[in-house]
Amino acid sequence: MVDILSAIRYYFFYPSFFAVIIFPGLIFTTIILLLTIWFERKAAARVQMRIGPLYVSKRTGGILQLIADAVRLVFSEIIVPVGVNPTLYVLAPIFPIAFSFIPMVLIPFSSIPQSGSILSPYYHFFYDSNINMGVFVGYFVPYNMVLIFGLASIVPVFILLQAWATNNRFAVVGAVREALLAVSYDVLLIMSVVAMAIEYHTLDIAKVVESGIPGIVANPLAAIVFLVGMLMGTGRFPFEIVEAESELVVGPATEYSGFLFVLAMGGSYIATFALSFVFSDLFLGGWLPLNGLPGALLNAIKAIIVLWFTVFLRSVYGRYRIDQALRGSWKYLLPVAFASLVLGMVVGWLWIK
Repeated sequence: MVDILSAIRYYFFYPSFFAVIIFPGLIFTTIILLLTIWFERKAAARVQMRIGPLYVSKRTGGILQLIADAVRLVFSEIIVPVGVNPTLYVLAPIFPIAFSFIPMVLIPFSSIPQSGSILSPYYHFFYDSNINMGVFVGYFVPYNMVLIFGLASIVPVFILLQAWATNNRFAVVGAVREALLAVSYDVLLIMSVVAMAIEYHTLDIAKVVESGIPGIVANPLAAIVFLVGMLMGTGRFPFEIVEAESELVVGPATEYSGFLFVLAMGGSYIATFALSFVFSDLFLGGWLPLNGLPGALLNAIKAIIVLWFTVFLRSVYGRYRIDQALRGSWKYLLPVAFASLVLGMVVGWLWIK
């Protein structure tokens, strides 16, 4: 019996399962996203002098309202429009949310000490020679910066497919906007990450964290560019241009209902949470000064703060037009991105060895 319990514990906390499925993986992410939507609605209501969601669980501020809404949507009828390919229509919203989550498998959440942690038995399986420690990650690769953003850059293609599959003009217009924005925000994100790679002499996010120098201190320009690029890439205000309710209903998700609508709208929140973890690792010190599961919890708290900051912007900013967003990206932020590259080279040569 003791051997069975030990085996269950060993495989339960195995990072490829625990980090991907439990914490801070799929289950934890789902809970956080429900809380995030509640926070977004409550924050907007407070700023606009409203109450927000309340009627379900009044004593807890309506926090269970989101669970009630989720259950209602999941069990709502899925209506397939006439004239579409049913198979493609059903599959299309699955791809964006899947490829928004896959980068979470590659993001380092914490380091694994050789002893003294519940994760220590996996030290050698997830050993990172760049930091001489194990890494708490679903799947470890030493060039995770490249792979994370390579996978994330595929998402706009699936959003285009999703809109095309619905045969709806509002959805197609929203998808075209996504294509235009993708060219802008991908450049910003990649340039800020390249600046950090040059500055820290590595493509391994764990090495950036373990250097002990937060990126926001070493290269604040890259932090600004990354944050704005993240807002543009995930459709957070003031860049909620793809889904613009007052113009395009809900953009590429217009024709979806029931559980498919949840999938179509959930991708942007998951992508924001994944990029919040990357921002925490690159610019906020990640799991330091802790390690193991406490370090992963600290990293998650930092990522949640970044996530909630991005959704809070809905309450205080209006929506940019597509031309304003593109002009701001190419005319104002691109020079800042180039400046972050220069700063990264100088600081990396003079300070970070």
